Formats: sequence, structure tokens, C-alpha cells
Amino acid sequence: MGIEWRTSRVAWLMILVASLGSALGCFRGGGGGAGETGSTLIYGRGGDANGLDPIHTDIGESVKVIVNLFDTLVAYDDDTLDLVPSLAEAWKTSADGKLWTFQLRPGVKFHDGNPLTAEAVVFTFERILDSDHPHVYSNVIPYYSNFAVIERVEAVDDLTVAFHLKEPQAMFLAHMAMFPAAIVSPEAVKASGSGFTRNPVGTGPFRFVRWKTDQEIVLDRFDEHWRGPAGVERLIFLPINESSIRVQQLQRGEIHFADNLPPSEVNQLVGQPGIEVQDTPGVNVAFLTMQNEKPPLDSKELRQAIWHAIDREHLVEIAYSGQAKVTDTMVPPTIWGHHDGLPKRDFDPERARELVEQVAQKRDLKLPIKLELFVMDQPRPYMQQPRQTAIYLKDALEKVGFEIEIVTNDIRQHFFRMTRGEHQLGLAGWTADVIDPDNFLYTLLDQDNINDDGGNNHSRYRNQEVHDLLIAAQTELDQDRRIELYREAQEKIFEDAPVVPLVNTNVRMALRQELKGYRLHPSALMRLRQAHFGKE
Repeated sequence: MGIEWRTSRVAWLMILVASLGSALGCFRGGGGGAGETGSTLIYGRGGDANGLDPIHTDIGESVKVIVNLFDTLVAYDDDTLDLVPSLAEAWKTSADGKLWTFQLRPGVKFHDGNPLTAEAVVFTFERILDSDHPHVYSNVIPYYSNFAVIERVEAVDDLTVAFHLKEPQAMFLAHMAMFPAAIVSPEAVKASGSGFTRNPVGTGPFRFVRWKTDQEIVLDRFDEHWRGPAGVERLIFLPINESSIRVQQLQRGEIHFADNLPPSEVNQLVGQPGIEVQDTPGVNVAFLTMQNEKPPLDSKELRQAIWHAIDREHLVEIAYSGQAKVTDTMVPPTIWGHHDGLPKRDFDPERARELVEQVAQKRDLKLPIKLELFVMDQPRPYMQQPRQTAIYLKDALEKVGFEIEIVTNDIRQHFFRMTRGEHQLGLAGWTADVIDPDNFLYTLLDQDNINDDGGNNHSRYRNQEVHDLLIAAQTELDQDRRIELYREAQEKIFEDAPVVPLVNTNVRMALRQELKGYRLHPSALMRLRQAHFGKE
């Protein structure tokens, strides 16, 4: 509680200062409409970013800021999951699908005043692809595999850029809309060096002002943005770990957004004066990862026992207040290719205990089997109460022959340690970067994504047949055939049980009613360009 209290005190002091200036106008209805000055939007969230260089993070708290600082070549439509022009106003592909040519929008500027050019696009992608690039300052590039199909990027002229692919890729255009593909200012990267992650420069609707770790990130409106000025003059992102504090501040009008709140607290906000609650079906999954390389979890039978031990329907009531749905696969039902015909592996503690005893006898293990369970210290969109979830799982597993030690780490260390395979059991989840089954199955469960420098296959699951299916699906351009490949992969993954899929959640957001123009996007990306105070 000490950290949360110190953070909330800092946040409170900053809010008092802000309320003496421009933010006060917002709280009293003086913020004005889109494009007007004197308006500050304060966003209360569960934790701080871990970096703002798009290629070096996969943490949601960083992404919330990044998508407001940077633009990509293509983007999701404001209201749907359709891909639309962004920094590229047009594109075409060759008949064999191996050459993509993008025509850049003329007149676009970076926040440092430099123009957007094809060379800047080349520079951006070479930082992802070239491990020896002179202007890459960390070997952690979580999304490298999404772009590894690119053989080279060519600046045809100042406003034309060509991507030469090693082979056709069905998801290539969608990958261009991912936040790691955000176009960066080459001059800013070269000038800041390793400090670029704390002094980012893009072309987005807001520009970076300052970052005080665990206190605030401040962005100002970029008035020269190619889509015109954003609706508010300033964004302040406040990390406030304690959800009850975020709720109180929202009720008092001290913040305008509160996210990652426990479902029970969101339910209490519904219908309250001055508060609006928005929700949308989530493109996410929460899961229990099991480190398949570490005995005894290299036993499929033991992993299946863990699955049988967990009453996930009860977990939904205990940790999600009924606001989630149990799932048996890592592909959410909101994405095409979701397999809804998998056999059931139901809650069955007797079967779980039987499997545990069989494995223990076969491997000469002493009961109870001791395991560590890693849990993050901050809420996530797919898991708003991680500590409560961990306690529930500990209790369930200890009833069938395990002894569980809960290990809590801050969000950065939690995923860093699991990437390196230091855990045995770990709580995790995923929200789609790309609306495609590949983004869940290949990213989270393919052997290509096992490494110590950002790989997201925390289970370290290897199955050559699954790998072959997922690789084939990447190059298959026929949608029906891709669905068949993903269904077969999900069946094999279900049998191997490298993870226990837990739930899919709706994304829910509580905000002040005086804030207009914002609608929670189906992708759950927190793009704030259109938010403003005043009339709709």
C-alpha cells in the first residue's frame, strides 16, 4: 500500500496545481470544443509506461501514450476495425504479393519540424530489422517476428517507399497498423540516442513534453498535425495504482478517464451523476502460462491437471464480478478463426488430483509439488484484479496436490522475468495488436517467439506441427484455408495444454460526462485525438 499511497499523493498535488490553471476550465465547463485552447485531459491509469520508443515495448501503459505521439502508414478507422490510409494516402501490391508500394501523404511534419520522407520510413523499419543498426539501443524488440518477412525497404523517391518481402504474407498490411510500426523522426533518434525512449518524436496529434517516472507523462497538442489540431490542448497521464483512488478522483472531477478498474467498481459507477461508462467486446485473452521447459511442467499430464483444477466459471464471479467469459482457446471469439468446437476440459478436481499423483509417482516427486506463481502488481485490461486472481488459483491448485508460492513483481519485471523463463506458473494476457488469429497463436505460442530479449511465448512451448501450421497460415492468402489451418493448430494446442486460457473480457472505461467526442474503439487503442470538452 505504501507505493500506491505515495503515488496517489503525488497525483493529488499535481491535480491541485493543474486545477489552478488550464484544467480548472475543463472541470467547470470552460474547456471549449475541438481545436480550442485552455483544455487539459487528465487520464488516470493503473501504472506507468516502461518506455516510449515504439520498437522496444509491448507494455499496454506505454502503448496508450505511443498511439497519441506517433502515426503509422495505415491505421484502423476511427470507429471500426477497417484499415484506412494514415501517413500513406495510397498503396498497391504486386500480383505475387511480395512487393508493397506506399505513397506518402505530402506536407506531413514530425514534432521536431523535419518533414516526413520515404527515408524516414526506411530508417524506422531498418531499426526493427537490423540487429546491428547503429541507432538501436536495446536488444529487446518484442515485435521483430511480425516484420521479419521484410527483405528490404526502399525509398523510391521522397514520398514513395517500397517494401520487398521474402514471401507473401496475409497479415502484412495489418502489421503496418501496429504501434511498433509507428514512424519515428530519424534526426531525433540520432540526437537522443538511448534517450529517445524518454524523449520521443513522431508525427502524431500530440507531442511529448515531459515524463516524471511514476508521477506523470505530459503531452501537448501538435497544432501542425496533418489531420488538424486535436480536441484538447494537453494530455496528462497519471499512474495511480490503487483503483479505489482512481474512482474517487473520477467522481470528484479530478481526472477525466479511469481505466483498468475492477468490474465491481465499474458497476457502481454506472448511472452516477457526471459519469459515463463505455464498454466494447474485448479482443483479448487472460491466461495462466506454464513454463514447459521446467520440470515437472514439461509433463503434459501435469499441465492438464492444472487446467482441471481451476473452476474458471467461479473465477469469473470472484475476480471479474461476472464481467468475463470462460474460454478454451487463445483466439478470442471476437476474431475470425476462433475455434468454438474444441472438446471441453472441465473443472474436475478429482481428475486433477489423480493426474498429479500419477506424475508424482512416475517421476518420484514428493507431494505436494511445489511451484511458484508469478503475478504482476498492476491491473491489466484482461485482468483487473491480478492479486485476487493469483490467490484464487493458489487455493484451487493446493486442493489437488500442489504447494504454490505467489511471487509479485512490478509490471516491467514481471514480463521481463517471464520472457527469460524464470517463472514456473505466471499470469499473463494479450490484447490484439492485429485483428488476426496469428497475433495470438504465432505471437504467444510459436517456437519462433522463444527468446530472452522480448519473445512473447512465455510458456516456451515447442511443437513443430503447430509451427508448420502457423507458418503456412501466414503465407496462405485464401481466408477459408487459413481458418482450417488455425482450427487444426488450436486443436493440437488444446491437447498439449501449454497454457490455461482463462477468460475473455469486455473492455470498460469510466469517464467524465463533460468529456465529449471519445468512443472506446473496438481495438481498445486509447486514441484521444477527437476527445474534447463542450458540445458534441
